[in-house]
Amino acid sequence: MRTLIRVYDTGALICFCTMMGCVLLEVVARNLLHFPTTWAEELSRFMCVWTVFLGAAAAWARNTHIVIDILPRRLKGQSKRMLTMLNQTLSGIFILCVWVGSIYIIIEQYVAKTTALEISIGWFYLGLLVGASGMLIFHLHQMIRTFRKQAKTGAKDG
Repeated sequence: MRTLIRVYDTGALICFCTMMGCVLLEVVARNLLHFPTTWAEELSRFMCVWTVFLGAAAAWARNTHIVIDILPRRLKGQSKRMLTMLNQTLSGIFILCVWVGSIYIIIEQYVAKTTALEISIGWFYLGLLVGASGMLIFHLHQMIRTFRKQAKTGAKDG
């Protein structure tokens, strides 16, 4: 699992650096050389999408997304376990819906091309699919760990 997290981290870092390089190139080309590029802005947007979704998957693996935990902090015992299971189940369903939706939109938008790069817009949405795939894998791993931990805790309580 650590290797997969590292792959997502590295991918997000590469995409971010590429995005920043494109933005810097466009600023220099437009403002200093007075010769704007036709592709740098589009590639930077493409890299931004990939950075966000690869980074989101890596953050999911570390459980570092922003959460509102007022209720879980106040609950104890069986109530807290039930809320955790419900939360994880609903989160898993949401990620699965995003994953299925990303496949659908890639298929639908495959024929559409970008203006400057002239590549399929499906490549933009592939970042969503790859990120959602990672989130789904990491979420399932977390759910298994949580359910095993709660089964042990429940056995001790009962």
